[in-house]
Amino acid sequence: MTYYEVDLKLQHDCPYSKFSQEHPGVVVSHWCNWSRDVLEISGIDVRDRQVRVEVRQMLARAGGKAIRTTDVGAHVRLVLQHCACDALPPPTLPTIERRNCLNLQPMVYTKGWEWYRLVGFADRDVRQLVRDLGRHARVELVARRSIPEGAIHERLMVSTGALLSALTDRQARALVIALDHGYYSFPRVATSVEIARQLGTPRTSFVDHLRKGQNKVMQAVGPYLRMRTSSDYAQ
Repeated sequence: MTYYEVDLKLQHDCPYSKFSQEHPGVVVSHWCNWSRDVLEISGIDVRDRQVRVEVRQMLARAGGKAIRTTDVGAHVRLVLQHCACDALPPPTLPTIERRNCLNLQPMVYTKGWEWYRLVGFADRDVRQLVRDLGRHARVELVARRSIPEGAIHERLMVSTGALLSALTDRQARALVIALDHGYYSFPRVATSVEIARQLGTPRTSFVDHLRKGQNKVMQAVGPYLRMRTSSDYAQ
């Protein structure tokens, strides 16, 4: 039996999506347990009075009732509210459940789009889900990956926080730049010297951030690699 990991995005008349469209740098992450919603609104200036007003208006349009609001630093607002999912058009979560698919939270709203990551247990369910959502929203199937039977646990249980939270901003940026310049391609497209020269950065500084970032990622990945391998390489 083959399962499917699915990424899709949709666009419709949703207060969270509209807010993210009006504020292109904002990301709204949404967790729900059908009793409570948790919204993490990042990329805003929580000290800006007008922004705070617009956040309250967004929540009111969504039909939720705030229980607690907390600011995490200067650019993240965390909202705990009574679940408002049934009031959001179209009824996305009930549709996902009706088509026997598993929603992997959080839902993410950014640049006017609403992003979902799902597990589908049959090809026909995934196709029907896209059709159902398409009756009420603009839907794009971004990716669909096959998951071999028995592999759901190891494919879906790793969080980005577990892998990347130890990285500094400079280390993360060095890794992304190296990746984008083909440093990790085979054969290698660019050396660290060439990348540093293009950036106008001292090679020693760039390589220091790159190697420290690589080390932290590998240390974080290590436990998951050990779970996957049944034996060590011979010495």
